Amino acid sequence: MVAAKANAAWRAGLLAIICIGETQSQRRDGNALAVCGAQIAGSLPEGMTSSATAVAYEPHWAIGTGHTPTAQQIVQMHAHIRHCLEVRFGAEGRAARILYGGSVVPSNAHEILALREVGGALIGGASLKAAEFGAAIRAVSKSEPSLDALA
Repeated sequence: MVAAKANAAWRAGLLAIICIGETQSQRRDGNALAVCGAQIAGSLPEGMTSSATAVAYEPHWAIGTGHTPTAQQIVQMHAHIRHCLEVRFGAEGRAARILYGGSVVPSNAHEILALREVGGALIGGASLKAAEFGAAIRAVSKSEPSLDALA
């Protein structure tokens, strides 16, 4: 279903953001990489282009909870996502933007966006409060020449 929706978005000239992520029990059981790899395989249709697609890693257990994976966990997952994309899509997979989402707040936005392979952030609940969203933008703009990194 996700792959069909991505195709429909592309036909309409839209950017498709494909969100993947594991549950707390999947992470605890050591299955996070396999789960997310399977989600990538099933959700990204053939013909994916980096200009029309982004992949967002949003661990289910972090969304809206205030709990964020460690920097090491984020880097490991983003490297795994990049590998999956490169194996399947070659140069387009190397160029695709990989976003992070899951309790991105002003206090951690700068650190998360500075991590290897993190090409932007999906900000959820913090975007509903102007002061928090503004603070996240300011945190990002300290390290980014433009605000393109904030999706």
